[in-house]
Amino acid sequence: MTEEKLDLFGDRLETTRVSAMHKLSRDFDKSLGHSATDSMRDAGMMFGIAKYPQFIRLENGTELPTKSYAVVRDPIPQDKNQKILATVGKDWTTLQAEELGAMLDPVAEKYPVEATGWVGDGQKIYLTLNAGDSQIAGEEHNLYWLIADHRDGKGSLSISFTPVRVACMNALVTGLNQSKVSVSIRHNKNLHADTSFYLDLFNQMAKTKDGVVEAMNSMSRNKLTDKEIETVVDYAYPSASLPTKLKHSNRINVDDVPLDVWERILNVKQGHQEEWEKKQGRIQRIRDNAMERFNVFNDEFPKLANTSWAVYNAVVETEDYRRGHGSSATALFGSRAESKTRAFNKALALV
Repeated sequence: MTEEKLDLFGDRLETTRVSAMHKLSRDFDKSLGHSATDSMRDAGMMFGIAKYPQFIRLENGTELPTKSYAVVRDPIPQDKNQKILATVGKDWTTLQAEELGAMLDPVAEKYPVEATGWVGDGQKIYLTLNAGDSQIAGEEHNLYWLIADHRDGKGSLSISFTPVRVACMNALVTGLNQSKVSVSIRHNKNLHADTSFYLDLFNQMAKTKDGVVEAMNSMSRNKLTDKEIETVVDYAYPSASLPTKLKHSNRINVDDVPLDVWERILNVKQGHQEEWEKKQGRIQRIRDNAMERFNVFNDEFPKLANTSWAVYNAVVETEDYRRGHGSSATALFGSRAESKTRAFNKALALV
């Protein structure tokens, strides 16, 4: 691995590894039992949220109502102030942490709470429930259900299946948009009824877990060509989009406009071209690092070399441990999780 590539990881690959879901978790006292409510309360997650109408204040002091509402978090010990978490519409419905805990308490009797946490100022709260362990591709994996409530106005309440490789603590699957792997419940007027319904499904989700494990095992049995491997990595890390102004200016020729206008266009093009090349260069460095991790995986596990499983794990390794992971939630809920999802879907499609 070159020095430039190594810089994307810093020293993270040399340190003791902690799973992404645990890195952001708050400690709680397991002596309180496996109650979801107790675990959430002990971790300081029981802060309330409320929805308030938003107004526009004019220069003369007049306030005009809008069709928007603010989601506001109550003060917490770490921050004595209220916080605005999101702007939402009138149909957005709150789900209090206490309500979610009460819904999860019966489930946690079978699947004990493993970790709890929140992201940002409380825009997302989550729990992981221990679903046992399993052998996948000949390695031991811990299995978890990840329950995450997004209060940012963009996401939903989601329940997804996430195995973690014990050997390296990589979180393999996070929030895949497949009905057999996860469910997503929107914050609308049916939220509470839907949540109760879906939580009842936990007792029937053994087949889901078995299906995902088998899909992963199937990825360990097929060999990919060099072109297919490149396709998976490129799909996980798509090229940067051209800036809109650069797209438009690329359609203009020197003969289309006066000379002074053309000179201004060239200046705009140069700035945006440099910006795009910088973004694309960074994406390519991440792709190169994923290929480095792929080669390392092949060396460590020759029986699994050049399989869908190998290239998928290379992307997961890259996303879980390159620089920025320690202070970022994207390995669980954002751009890094999306890269994992794209890699999984593409690698599985090649089986």
